[in-house]
Amino acid sequence: MAFIGLTLLAGGDKSWDVALRELFLDPLQNPMYKATMGFHRYEDIRRLIRFDDKRTRAVRLETDHMAAFRYVWDCFLANCKKVFVPSDCVTIDEQLVPFRGRCKFLQYMPSKPAKYGIKIFWMCDARVHYAFNGMIYTGRQPGEDVQRNLGENIVQQLSSGIRHTGRNITMDNFFTSIPLAEKLLEKNLTLVGTLRQNKPDIPPVMKPNKLREKYSSKFGFCGNMTMVSYVPKKGKAVVLLSTMHDDTAVDDQSIKRKPEVIQYYNHTKSGVDTMDQMVRTYTCKRRTRRWPMVLWHNVLDVATLNAFTSYTAQHPGYMGGVTNARRLFIKELGKELVMPHMRRRMEGTSHLQTHITEAME
Repeated sequence: MAFIGLTLLAGGDKSWDVALRELFLDPLQNPMYKATMGFHRYEDIRRLIRFDDKRTRAVRLETDHMAAFRYVWDCFLANCKKVFVPSDCVTIDEQLVPFRGRCKFLQYMPSKPAKYGIKIFWMCDARVHYAFNGMIYTGRQPGEDVQRNLGENIVQQLSSGIRHTGRNITMDNFFTSIPLAEKLLEKNLTLVGTLRQNKPDIPPVMKPNKLREKYSSKFGFCGNMTMVSYVPKKGKAVVLLSTMHDDTAVDDQSIKRKPEVIQYYNHTKSGVDTMDQMVRTYTCKRRTRRWPMVLWHNVLDVATLNAFTSYTAQHPGYMGGVTNARRLFIKELGKELVMPHMRRRMEGTSHLQTHITEAME
């Protein structure tokens, strides 16, 4: 626990890029590090830590590329689902965890700042950005057939814990399709998402056309589904599908006259992106060549954000609403984890160096 606590403290101090030796030995750094354990002790734990039983790993690797981290990941997700109830709307999107080492499921995403990394699909609360469920994309597993309808399968897997609850899922065009919307309706879930222009279900009249007026909208209805095509500028069109909306409501108070479907989508689409941005602000990541360690750091970051979200939901007045409340929460959590070990260490202070005992005080 002390090792985890120090790792979180480094994130709270925004010291992820400060050399470990400097954190522990520089007198200008937080004395909590050297008061808890020595630099070499921390470095040894970090170097030797593993997340599975190496004796059985070879057997598990025959069916799972992520065998070296699967147990920790499953335990983490189980705990995420226990302590929080999502609001009426969730968001499904992807996160790219930066990594350039050896990994069978490394992804290249040129649109992301890091370019290379491990892709994780998340389902987050659209309002408070709590990560409720996640799935690490490992590509085709050993012996598995070619994956079809990947986006549809991901949404169904991530939303399995909220079926028959009447919630809405906001997603982008990687996931959205009419067959998926129909399957979600069968499970009492609605969908709002953008559609790719090459989808055969989009009528020609809703596709980009230079003759269409700027800020105009066209609606189409079929059963419980609504399709809207909006022109943000000449020659362009944004097409959305919704099973939550059933009218042609448009914002007449704005010059852009955006449909209510698009306004709702814009309001709820950033649940995962905001979560990713928040964990990067106080990340505890460290440079490593081992992909399980990269995932473990990301799990710590997301778990800390989830803990803060659930705690403040129960204690709305936490820290008086100060702007750096999450940073203070992370540092307090880190201290709580290191204090038991520090107290045990203080019992034998006779053999410790003077600068360490002074740090303990």
